[in-house]
Amino acid sequence: MTFLALTAAQAGLLAATTVAIIIGLYLLKLRHRRVLISSSILWRRVLDERQSHSLWEKLRRIISIVIAATIALLIALSLARPEIESLTGKNERIVIVLDTSPTMNTNTSDGKTRWQHAAERAKSLLDSGGPTTEFRVLDTAEVTASAFTTDRNEVRKLIDTMSSKSAEPHFPRVDGRAAQVYFISDGVAIHSTPSFVKRISVFEPANNVGITAFEIRSVPSTPLGYEAYLEIQNFGQPTEAGLTLSGPGGQRIIKTVRLETEQTYKDVFDLSQFAEGGIRATVQAKDDAFPMDDVAFAYLPIKRKTRTLLVTKGNRYLETALKLDNYVELSVTEPASYRESPNIDTYIFDKFAPNAPPARPALIFGTPSAPWLKPAAGEIQKPEITTWSEDHPIMQYVSVHDVAIERAARIDADNLTVVAASKQTPLIVVSEKPKWVMLTFSLEASDFAFHVGFPVFIENVLAWFNRDQLALKRSPGIVDVPLANAQVQTIDGKTARQDHFSGQRTRPVRRPSG
Repeated sequence: MTFLALTAAQAGLLAATTVAIIIGLYLLKLRHRRVLISSSILWRRVLDERQSHSLWEKLRRIISIVIAATIALLIALSLARPEIESLTGKNERIVIVLDTSPTMNTNTSDGKTRWQHAAERAKSLLDSGGPTTEFRVLDTAEVTASAFTTDRNEVRKLIDTMSSKSAEPHFPRVDGRAAQVYFISDGVAIHSTPSFVKRISVFEPANNVGITAFEIRSVPSTPLGYEAYLEIQNFGQPTEAGLTLSGPGGQRIIKTVRLETEQTYKDVFDLSQFAEGGIRATVQAKDDAFPMDDVAFAYLPIKRKTRTLLVTKGNRYLETALKLDNYVELSVTEPASYRESPNIDTYIFDKFAPNAPPARPALIFGTPSAPWLKPAAGEIQKPEITTWSEDHPIMQYVSVHDVAIERAARIDADNLTVVAASKQTPLIVVSEKPKWVMLTFSLEASDFAFHVGFPVFIENVLAWFNRDQLALKRSPGIVDVPLANAQVQTIDGKTARQDHFSGQRTRPVRRPSG
């Protein structure tokens, strides 16, 4: 027996005190009143009968004391809330971890989803243990984490509010020494769990054809040409699958393929007839039990050239490189004739910069004097490029280790990103706000324009300025929208629900919707 309100020592002290009080009350002797009688002859018979019943009187007194002490003990110990495990069950703690990964939405043969079966299994665990058994519920999306409670109805209501989440699943951190831990899962997304965890499987084989890869990429041989790469896989029995690519202008590509078990189908689709915007890929197959991987989205960039204004007193190498770029619509002007225009996407300043930063991104050669640029603080002769950031978008596929530079300006690179340097001297720097890229040397003072990487560098900069920022790629889950007061719409033009959190707009995405 255990006590919930008192410790064992306190309960023993309470019992001993109660028994002592009851016995003490019985041992108290009443003081009899003295009465004078005329003769004792009449009382001898009464005294003789009392002596003959003395044994029974003693026994009755003892029984009375025992009964009174027992009743008092029961009343006193009830205050200590006694518990007998054989009657009430063992006092224990149970942690229920529910797998909320997307695959739990897979349909099973009885028409229910794996998640529904998992919720039923979790509720059945609530029937185990005694009335004092404490339960705690966790999920693998780090959304639900309840406290321990003995209220089974509260736990059931919590399970009813839970659902699978389109987020990267992680097994939560739990202490297996103080509680029994059950993990209810289909075993697809999370394979390894601590050794003390008892797994309950709700897995059932199911037919599924899903999209495993989808992206839009440019065609190097065709200016402003794009193609879509699509990959699907059959995880079930042999079947036929219908593929559909649709664009915002109503354009469609429809194809039917035959897929064997575990077969992967890959194809490339020409998007020359598609308008810019969201492109949706869908796959349909008979008896598909998992619809969440049947839809994928990508973004087709605006198919027009970058309107570029080159401001220079004359730079044949730079002008030639820009004219040969099929993605550039070039205009050239002298510094004295420079005027900012709303019809320009990118500015390129050659040894010149206006007093105010332009509204559009700018590429700057040399270190011209301007209030919004870092001033030159001296000059370095024949610097060698010793470090460069290959991970930055403007430096991808650009080799600059053998670029010869006659002279470059020294600048303070605070609040700037250095993507190429000669030891501690910045040579190519990047600013995010306002957006610009500056080379601290001019093309005339280097042989950079003669390197095969120079046209690639120009194209990378222009793409980073304009083309790569047209769409945000995010996986299903909580998506942060880095725009104040923005309205999020699906590919069908419907306004999506949004939540405000920590000053940002967030949109919960359970499955792709454009």
